Amino acid sequence: MRTTKRWLGEALCLALLGCPDNGAGPDADADGDAARDVDVPTDGDAGGDSDAEAEADGGPPPVAPDSEPEEVAVTEWMVALISASGDDPIERAIEDGTLAYPAAGDDPVLGVSWSRRTPRPDGAIGGWSGDILIYAVARVSVEPGQRLLARVERAFAVFANGVKQPADVYGSGKTLVPLRTVPGENLIVVQAYPAGAAVLCRLFRTPDEARLNDLDLTPPDFVAGETAELPLGVALVHLAETPAAEVEARVVESDDFAESSIVVPGIPGGAVTQLAFLLRPKAAFPTAGATVPVRLHVESPSWSWAYEREVEVGVVAPEAVRRRTFVSPDDGSVQYYGVLPPSSYDPASDYALVLSTHGAGVEASGQAAAYSARDWNFLVAPTNRRPFGFDWEEWGRKNALFALDDATAAFPIDPTRVYLTGHSMGGHGAWHLAVTTPGRFATTGPSAGWSSFYSYTGATRPAGTIGRARAHSDTNVYLGNLARRGVYIIHGSADDNVPVREGRDMYAAVQAVTTDVVYHEEPGAGHWWDGDAAPGADCVDWPPLFDFMQAHTLDPLELDFDFLSPSPAYSPVHSFVTIHSAVTPLADVRVVSAQVGDTVELTTTNVRSLELDGTALRGRGIVAAVVDGDRHDLADEPLFVGPATGKRADVYGTFNQAFHRPFCFVHPDEDGTASQVAAYLASYWSIYGNGHACAVPLGRLTDELRDLYNLVYVGLPQDAIADLGAPVSWDAASVTVGGRDFAGASLIVVFPERGHLSAAMVAPAGGEWSLFGIVPFSSRGGLPDYLVWRDGSRVLAGFFDADWGYDASLADP
Repeated sequence: MRTTKRWLGEALCLALLGCPDNGAGPDADADGDAARDVDVPTDGDAGGDSDAEAEADGGPPPVAPDSEPEEVAVTEWMVALISASGDDPIERAIEDGTLAYPAAGDDPVLGVSWSRRTPRPDGAIGGWSGDILIYAVARVSVEPGQRLLARVERAFAVFANGVKQPADVYGSGKTLVPLRTVPGENLIVVQAYPAGAAVLCRLFRTPDEARLNDLDLTPPDFVAGETAELPLGVALVHLAETPAAEVEARVVESDDFAESSIVVPGIPGGAVTQLAFLLRPKAAFPTAGATVPVRLHVESPSWSWAYEREVEVGVVAPEAVRRRTFVSPDDGSVQYYGVLPPSSYDPASDYALVLSTHGAGVEASGQAAAYSARDWNFLVAPTNRRPFGFDWEEWGRKNALFALDDATAAFPIDPTRVYLTGHSMGGHGAWHLAVTTPGRFATTGPSAGWSSFYSYTGATRPAGTIGRARAHSDTNVYLGNLARRGVYIIHGSADDNVPVREGRDMYAAVQAVTTDVVYHEEPGAGHWWDGDAAPGADCVDWPPLFDFMQAHTLDPLELDFDFLSPSPAYSPVHSFVTIHSAVTPLADVRVVSAQVGDTVELTTTNVRSLELDGTALRGRGIVAAVVDGDRHDLADEPLFVGPATGKRADVYGTFNQAFHRPFCFVHPDEDGTASQVAAYLASYWSIYGNGHACAVPLGRLTDELRDLYNLVYVGLPQDAIADLGAPVSWDAASVTVGGRDFAGASLIVVFPERGHLSAAMVAPAGGEWSLFGIVPFSSRGGLPDYLVWRDGSRVLAGFFDADWGYDASLADP
């Protein structure tokens, strides 16, 4: 029996917020073009034969027959090298459509020199070094009815006939992107920076509209003897140029799994995005070490065919390291964390939880496997959304906290015994999570960690409103939040990756705020080291570190504290306090609390409004709260202090905050650069954040979607937004912010809409290419509430005030 379709946004609402179930989502129609299923150039098979007339008769769409993509032989690349810090005439030529296949030698028009390169059989074009930008250009012939897939690694971007897609700079070997081609000759351009290894580009020809890329899979492990329902994520490569409406991700019923279905409102044409599938076992799997097949099915009324792929999930023993998946509240994607359960596990007992953040390039399951099981704790290793991810800031930090929430709900965890550790980049994560979320962890134990980008790389701290938007990155500013926490620092004296000065400097810095700190420097040890001290890897499984954890407990509802936060949007909660808004966004917010008998006395700095958990406080015998001298009697309900209007923690800004709730790009109905920007951002989010992004043309935007999603309007006129809750305006020629006009300028801006946050990305007529320059998905890409730029230079950036008004003192330059 078919299950009822469930909108993804609504499914998240039901799962996370307890919203009422009102059935399926809105109807939408779209035209599709005939195509067939595609297989990756590796393992796997999909589909079955069917007649295309079935859908026309009102039945389900036919499942496409199996089809192996054919690799396209590229025999020659023309390569030019230009300065990475100077003018870029090649991208400018791509933008204005004048780049043609070059001849070898000097190019008098572009002022560059081209040379021929013959690629290796594996698609490698060549390797370079230095402060340069690499362009490689090829010609590829495509027959009518065919499309191109590309695997482009250790590169920044790939263009097909001027249409941009992100490449996989890390060379994971997992990603595929669709290229927008036409019948006949097509111009393919790879853009790269030297990455220490050869730039690679492999092209594959297929007739298909879409494919499930089972190389880019986020699967769970099922535990033998258990029947937990768990989600599975897989990247969908959408090769059709037109947007797809009502994309259904269905698990086909089998002997092992019940059918389930999730529907997303739409995905961009020519983009990659992750889809979530819900796995519902019919019975417990009895045999550890077995694999279980799952058939995945996707369809859309925009397509002529449905597509299927069979994948396998593993079954592990109860005591084994496993992958546990969950649906991210940020975007509806499937994320996972590694779990090492306690030895001699007793489900009737409560256990401690150790959260371990992994290093760059490390899988979370591998991180968990580096530890030995102890009888008193679960070891939980979250992902940074990808092995490189976001340096455990922004989306990486939130994913760690989401994993902690999921594990705390799934396992019998004692909230007073939650500890934090991590290695390398994860050592930075252990610092960052500890200082921005001190209410969750009794101790932190960074190993080979670094404090901040500024200390580790020597990068200059950004100034002004850009710097304020990234204030959370400056770890040492918030070390005072560890005054009541334990800190155990580990570093190898011969670390050639993260200099030992990082450990030594942090030891000196944290001693200024707490005496509860231990520093262990392993003589002669490098970045990753092992010995005989622990069954696991000594640099993370260090027994004295775990002894230190066991000696500490946490009071999650501590009444005496001094909490400093960079922003209500980034870190609003500590103990019983939620900070909703600041007086000025240009400074940190601070709350100092002290218990005096049956009262708590709070002194705030730069706090405009906050909320107190009255129920929790009364449960501790607290009957009143004095906030900045004003007494408030407590009831078994939240107490809100300060203005209830204007910004609040979840509708606050910066620009990045629009992407910290399920979001949907809205682009023009007609194809053009704006819709290509939406597709590029969706693909980028998938490749670098293992993320899901919805997208719909303006004509398919409904009130229900406005309620369910943060909307990101791309390249649309101002009248497309029914309620623009910020003092900005724009037309085809200019942008206006707070009464200031900027002719020929582009704009990004966040604003409140229908009780949540939305954003707009707009450019003057003919200048939409400038929007490719705004990619929020980076740990170092934070931007304030609005940014205006022209000809590649910033002309205005700033924050709105607490009531979403314009204040010139909150802007620069």
